Amino acid sequence: MNLSCTRVSVRHWIALFSLVLCLPQLAAAQFVAFNDFAPGGGTHTNATTWGPGAGSGPLRDIASGVTLSVSVGLFGSGYVLTNEASSPAFGTPAFTVFNGFVDFVGEPNPSIELGNTASVTYFFSGLDPASEYNFQATAIRGEPTYTNRWSLFQISGARAFTNAHTSGALTTARVPTITPPQVAINTGDNSRGDLAWWEHIKPSIDGTFSVLSRKYTGPVPGGSSEGAVGYGITGFRLEHAPVYSGRTNAPPQDTNSTPNGVNGIKTVFLIVMENHNWSTIKDSSFCPYINSLLPGASYANRYFTSPGVHPSEPNYIWLIAGKNFGIRDDKPPSINHINSTNNLFTLLDAAGIAWKSYQENISGGGCPDVDQYPYGVRHNPFVFFDSVRGNSTYCQSHVRPYAELATDLTSHTTARFNFITPNLTNDMHDTTPGSPSSRKQGDDWLAAQVPQILNSAAYADGGLLIITWDEGSNDSDGPIGLILLSHRAKGGGYNNSIHYTHSSTLRTIQDIFGVYPYLGDAAVAVSLQDFFLGPQITDFAWHTNAFQFNVINLLPSRTNIIQASTDLTPGSWINIKTNVATNTIQAFSDPTVPLPPHRFYRAIELQ
Repeated sequence: MNLSCTRVSVRHWIALFSLVLCLPQLAAAQFVAFNDFAPGGGTHTNATTWGPGAGSGPLRDIASGVTLSVSVGLFGSGYVLTNEASSPAFGTPAFTVFNGFVDFVGEPNPSIELGNTASVTYFFSGLDPASEYNFQATAIRGEPTYTNRWSLFQISGARAFTNAHTSGALTTARVPTITPPQVAINTGDNSRGDLAWWEHIKPSIDGTFSVLSRKYTGPVPGGSSEGAVGYGITGFRLEHAPVYSGRTNAPPQDTNSTPNGVNGIKTVFLIVMENHNWSTIKDSSFCPYINSLLPGASYANRYFTSPGVHPSEPNYIWLIAGKNFGIRDDKPPSINHINSTNNLFTLLDAAGIAWKSYQENISGGGCPDVDQYPYGVRHNPFVFFDSVRGNSTYCQSHVRPYAELATDLTSHTTARFNFITPNLTNDMHDTTPGSPSSRKQGDDWLAAQVPQILNSAAYADGGLLIITWDEGSNDSDGPIGLILLSHRAKGGGYNNSIHYTHSSTLRTIQDIFGVYPYLGDAAVAVSLQDFFLGPQITDFAWHTNAFQFNVINLLPSRTNIIQASTDLTPGSWINIKTNVATNTIQAFSDPTVPLPPHRFYRAIELQ
């Protein structure tokens, strides 16, 4: 007898099956190999991880996992490995070629800084001199202010090749001082996802060629290449075929258009801290309170900002809108104002769901759209929207001093969605004189403030507290912390390594309150549903004329449907039992006579 625990489990199986089907067709090539020198959650299991500080060795065929006779050797000097890098933006050439194969924000140090005299060379050997190959590679620091950090990539040792570089790259056709084997790319930003791209590569007679990375300091039309550093190649693709045979369009993303609700959550508290990677928080002596929460909480090990979204301001906006509306700096709402209703609070208003933004150190009079230290307006995303900032009465009714939260909790007038921003010394941003660490300041603040939420009636009756950070140290994407506390979460220190972003948090909040459509990138994000308790089938056994099992994690008064299938196809599920739960655990039986040779079961809890 085969059992499926819940509807969620079945969906996960379907998603995995779809992912396998979405791999590019590689049959035309004798092999395709990907290399990711700093692996992460998005690194394919058959990709190799050779690189500076990570060694050299044979490549593997991405489709079969077979170790190849082709190897890569690494040579370099003067480079510095750092932890700041970004993923390619959706739809760019780098995303199209590398998504699902190379994780550009992996660990521990996904970025290779190249100063004026530094270089890194990938040397390929074991190639067939009678064959032709194609090669794609790039690096993405992902900082929009680094428009002058360019890298020069150069192919050497090949008897012949053709250039097929992406449109934003500089070649000899645009800059005569760049020679035909060279290409220059703005790797400091690289929001275009540009690639170094060579086809019809004929290796040397001894079956070798190499690709050099170094800082580019030559002419840049309309700009400058005089940045502090360039960046070495961090991901590459090598194919045994004359021309590229991979994807030419961005791989399809599962929009999960059927709402995937999180049952039992009534009230959400979201606290946003500042500028620290999870590795500097977890197990840190400066953060005893946060670490004391973890054994009873649920938390993510691979939670990130949305790729390349920095600094603080666009991340806060992203948390309530799923996009940054082109904002890539910390300018005030008078400059970076947004005339759009595509945001969470507009959806909440339409659904009649109360919300508040609690901001520490605002007066409560007027609309706080300018800095008043230690209040930083860049950490208050709501006032960047014209519909809030342009309506003082509306703004004052929703954007309130943080001190009022305690009163609202005790008077049972808490809104259902509560966005909480500590001030700049309590959110781990600024270190005060004499303090050993901004992390300790933030931890002390949480230790003083979080218990009032956890001890409140609003939390006890279906509350969820989320603690996260806006971004990592030095504008890195992360991983950053994401901690969840709720009686409807798994808790007990449960953690996972699923790749999440701020879009995942937004998607989950939309699911909790049932407000749609999904906003921006939330439409294609992985929800946080894995952290929450859902119906689960357990304790199955044969009884006289029936197969019996228990379903746990039910919500009393909710309607439950037990379904069965013989083959998991969408149209094969039949209802065998419908009831209203009277407890968190209930017994069910399948009285079908005779039972099929095998059967799958799932429990569905209706909203």
